[in-house]
Amino acid sequence: MYRIDIDIYIETIYDAVVMLDFAILGLLMEGPRHGYELKRALGELGFWKVSFGSLYPALKRLEKRGAIEASAGTGRRKSYEITDQGREIFDTLLATDPEASETDRAFQVRLAFLTHLPHERRVRVLEDRRRRLSTQLKAARDTLIEARTAAQNPDRYRLALMEHAMRSTEADIAWLDALVAAERRPASTT
Repeated sequence: MYRIDIDIYIETIYDAVVMLDFAILGLLMEGPRHGYELKRALGELGFWKVSFGSLYPALKRLEKRGAIEASAGTGRRKSYEITDQGREIFDTLLATDPEASETDRAFQVRLAFLTHLPHERRVRVLEDRRRRLSTQLKAARDTLIEARTAAQNPDRYRLALMEHAMRSTEADIAWLDALVAAERRPASTT
């Protein structure tokens, strides 16, 4: 049992490392930045707070892999720029079909850089996510119905939590529907 827990922990850390590397490469696709700018930009994505204790090892890891290059910036700051190999890594991570177990954070990171994919692929990523959420929603509804009918005295807070999760998923599906509709709209010529 302990070994399984370690494997899950290692897999979770690996996923977090890959997602951080992916986000850094995505931000560097927009142009060179120094560490402080990267930290701020990761925070501005709205779902990621990263410490310098995580950021700088990630930058060293990416530099060692040849994905980024550091150059002297102003003062003591280094400026980081993505390399051709880094672009290839970024493109591969972005284009990889997400697994059914893709976490919300992994989807959010992918979504933050979705503009780098061709139109048809963007639509497919959004529609795949919608399908996964629809499956989750059906399971959540079934669980809620079962919980309401199975217990003589269902705990109202557990039921409220289930209802909240269901409503949140419904809102996410509506949001994805709007994104897909916007993708399918003809581009404005203005």
